[in-house]
Amino acid sequence: MLNRLSAILSGISKAFAALAVALLAILISYVVFSRFVMHTTPHWAEELPRLVLVWSAFIGGVACSYERSHLMAGLLPFVVRSPRVLNAFERLNQVLVIVGLAALGYAGWQLAELTGDQTLPALDVSAGTVYLALPFACAVTIVVHLAQLFAPTPATAKE
Repeated sequence: MLNRLSAILSGISKAFAALAVALLAILISYVVFSRFVMHTTPHWAEELPRLVLVWSAFIGGVACSYERSHLMAGLLPFVVRSPRVLNAFERLNQVLVIVGLAALGYAGWQLAELTGDQTLPALDVSAGTVYLALPFACAVTIVVHLAQLFAPTPATAKE
């Protein structure tokens, strides 16, 4: 069930990130057109694209975690030959990532609370909205890493 939830969350995050990047391209194109052709700049020209960029980047990271496409050196299999030891390192890595995401998500939540009463002047929304992307993305990514932590590995499936 955790694997299925992880796959669903990854698909939703990938779709959200794709739509957000498309929206970002449209917003930036409109701002450039307005600024250089119409000689006027929309009042939201900096805040709205920044908000969309932050949310798309953090939510897009969920899909990267699910697909294990984050940058990594991949040198451990050349040093460690034992499938059991590699499996142990993989499990330890998942635990450390989950702990790190929990700490980062908590810090992001505190920052969102701290800036919750401030507003973004051009958008008239809470400044905490920008920072809520971090704890939200961390929480969803924790689910993905929990699914990977408890999934059987090829090394244990053979034994």
